[in-house]
Amino acid sequence: MKAAEPTRSVKVWHAPDVMDAIMLKGQFVGHRYPPHAHDTHCLAVVTGGALAVEVGQERRICRRGDVIVIDADVVHAGFAADDGQWKMRVEHVQPAALAAYCEKLGIARRERFEVTSPFIADAELSQHLYGVNWCSEWDNDRFKRSEVLACAVAALYARHASRSAGLPVVRREADLVRAVKRRLGEDLHARLTLSTLANEFGVTPFVLLRAFVREAGLSPHAFQQQERIRNAMPLLREGRPIAEVGACSGFSDQSHFTRVFKQQTGVTPKVYQAAFA
Repeated sequence: MKAAEPTRSVKVWHAPDVMDAIMLKGQFVGHRYPPHAHDTHCLAVVTGGALAVEVGQERRICRRGDVIVIDADVVHAGFAADDGQWKMRVEHVQPAALAAYCEKLGIARRERFEVTSPFIADAELSQHLYGVNWCSEWDNDRFKRSEVLACAVAALYARHASRSAGLPVVRREADLVRAVKRRLGEDLHARLTLSTLANEFGVTPFVLLRAFVREAGLSPHAFQQQERIRNAMPLLREGRPIAEVGACSGFSDQSHFTRVFKQQTGVTPKVYQAAFA
């Protein structure tokens, strides 16, 4: 009987607003990567199965949630482990694009990540990198995408760089955070990114993000979504049409409203509204 050929399902796309990255989402069966190097940095999150990866003298079996960071021109190889299949999401980023993004974010210009190890076990970083890829594929919320990218890059330099990242020290900024909260609460329809919001208040995106999380306990985008849901709840209790409530509360469409509402309350707008019928 002829052996089955290796199979895979791979999607690739260009993400201009994510450091001009080339994104990949793949499910691989029986695939093997020979030793090779890219002219881009590779940021990968394993989302299923097991993958054996070799980078220089290091070798690791990577599983769901593991992060792999390989700088440009570093030779590496990979092949299936365990049952012969794995899934992953990957961002390929040019060194010059990373350097430009660092400057835009408001941190020291760096063309490489230079992590202490290419194999990283960091649940928060894994979630951020997965979120960057997923948002680029499915979510048209540019604010969310810009924020999760900033979180991922800052986390890599703050916790995993082999030399000092030189990140700015962010002190308490109570007045700034109050002003940003007021801005987000008063205009639920604002179509922002982390950079455009920071520019309005004359600070860098890095400072805005760090200060806001420290003072408010959640990110600016998460605060905006919270305010939108708080606006929607009394309208739902009044029996207003769900699509109308979502639109009035700043959501781009009903599916976006339903997804965020369920994330924050545990139920859909329809179920919530029915409780008050």
